[in-house]
Order: sequence, then structure tokens, then C-alpha cells
Amino acid sequence: MYIPPKVKPLCPPEQPPRFEDVVYAETTLDNGEAYTLRLDIYQDAQQTEPGPCIVYYFGGGWMWGEYKQKTQKAVYCRDLVRLTKQGYTIVCPDYRLVSQAVFPACIHDSKAVIRFLKAHAAQYHIDPQRIGVLGNSAGAHLAAMVAMSAGHPELEGTVGGNLDQSSSVRAACLFYTPADLEQSLREAAANLTGEPKDLTGTEIENVGNDKAGIVPALIVGYTGPGRTMQSLASVLERGDPTDPDWHFIELTRQCSPIHYASADNPPICLFHGGRDPIVPLSQSEALYKALLAAGADATFVSYSFGGHGPSLGEQVDQFAYRFLTDRL
Repeated sequence: MYIPPKVKPLCPPEQPPRFEDVVYAETTLDNGEAYTLRLDIYQDAQQTEPGPCIVYYFGGGWMWGEYKQKTQKAVYCRDLVRLTKQGYTIVCPDYRLVSQAVFPACIHDSKAVIRFLKAHAAQYHIDPQRIGVLGNSAGAHLAAMVAMSAGHPELEGTVGGNLDQSSSVRAACLFYTPADLEQSLREAAANLTGEPKDLTGTEIENVGNDKAGIVPALIVGYTGPGRTMQSLASVLERGDPTDPDWHFIELTRQCSPIHYASADNPPICLFHGGRDPIVPLSQSEALYKALLAAGADATFVSYSFGGHGPSLGEQVDQFAYRFLTDRL
């Protein structure tokens, strides 16, 4: 029986990228500053023919983490990079954190990665028809949005251009996915104790004060005097589209993967631990049921003793990698 370690170890890739710090877009932050989005491409140095590609989106509550994978404490990037020996290309992209730009910026960035890889497939020896995605936690949310909302132009954005390319992918593996952000908001507000606190200051200061319970408000930019988690939850429950803050609810819905379940989705495999203290198991359960109801090709693997990473155990993790390689 696999029991997650109490102290999560660092899990950096075991080899350097073949193509490092590749610029895939120039964009801006919410404060108006210019920002360069980059990615690392791991690939066998001898590869010259186009082959399958897996894009890994790192986790970190949309607020932490980095594509270089020097500080990450999940096994997935490290394990995926080992697949380069079998002819796979692994891509680790940067995306704007919500402390830099609120939703849907990171979704636009994540889709821009796919379009960039397809537009430059020959240069990087990638088969544009054989791209899959994998993510954990917030990265799983982004992978889900990429996989499930390709047919929704309002979510595409224009980051990086290459708009003649589709951001669709061939398969997705999602580890402990935040799937229904409205439900996350309800639960987070209900679990808060004490007097309501204004969501002012920086995102990091807010998270430090409230143990990340207010992330569902921060990701859509709901901050300022008089704005609390409880007040945003109240806007949601009243269901009044004329409320001046209703657009925050609309954005929460727009950025929830569960609303994009469709028979047109690529094959999707969900993974979740029964003891996850960060993202409830019910999130993946709800997404799986929505995918089934829509007639999608969906698989759900749950491990009763699993937590919120850094792994759900070697057998579960290897099942995920095999799920992708079999479909690419």
C-alpha cells in the first residue's frame, strides 16, 4: 500500500531540456508590465523525426510554481521526461500566475502553448496531431480547460498568435482537478470561521492569512474594500445577474471545466486521492459524471489512501502515462 510522504520531496527532471527557455508569447500582466512566456522542451538529442508530445502543466493553486521544475514537489514532470528515451517530447510551459494576471489569463496562456507547438512542429520534431496534456491540481484544471474547451473561441484568447492553429489535443490526464469552481467557492466560504475579512492587499498576503481558503475569489480578481469570501458567495447564491459583481460569478463558471463536458472531448482520465485535503474527491467525481452524461470517453481512477500528491503511487502514476502513450 502506497502512503504519501509527510514531507514532499523535490522531484526535478533528471536531464536538461533539449530546447531551453523557448519564447512562445509576449504578453502583459494586469499591472501593464510586459511579460515573456517561455517553455522548456525535453527530447532525445538524436530525435529528428516528428513524434508524440505531452505538455505538462505544473500545479500550485494558480499562485505558485514554475516551469523550470526546480521547486516542484510532484513526480509527474520527472517521470514524463523519462519517456524521452521512448521518442516522446515533453514540454513544460510557464503561464501567468493569478498574482500576475487573473483568470482567464492562465487559460489563454495554456492554449497558446498548444498553438505554438503546432505552428513550430517541424522545428521541434513534434507531430502536431499527437499532442496530449497532463497536469496536477491547478495544472490539471488548465489541462482540462485545454482538452475540453477547444471548441469555445471565447476562451481561446490571442496570446502568442498562431490563431490559424487549433488548441485541441488528443488526450488528457488530470490529477486531482478543481473542476467546478462555483462549488469550490461555496465550500470555501462555508468553511471560513470568524468575522469576514476584506480581500485587500496582495494575493500572497491573503493566502497567508487564510490558509488558501480564499483562492476561489482571488483567481477571478474579486478583491478590494467590502469584498469578502462571504460576500462573493452571497452573490452566487442570490443568482441575480443585475448585481454589479455578477460578472465574477460568470467568470467563475466560464473557467470551470465541468461546463465543457461533451462527446467531442478527447479521451480523458481523472485521478484523485480519497484523502486529498486540498481538492475534494467530489470535484473529480462530479466531472466524471458530467463526462459520462455527455457521452465522452472518460476513465476515473481513485485511490482511497491517496492525498494531494506528490504521487498517487507508482502503479496509479504509470497507468496515467500509459493512458497517454496508448492514445498518442
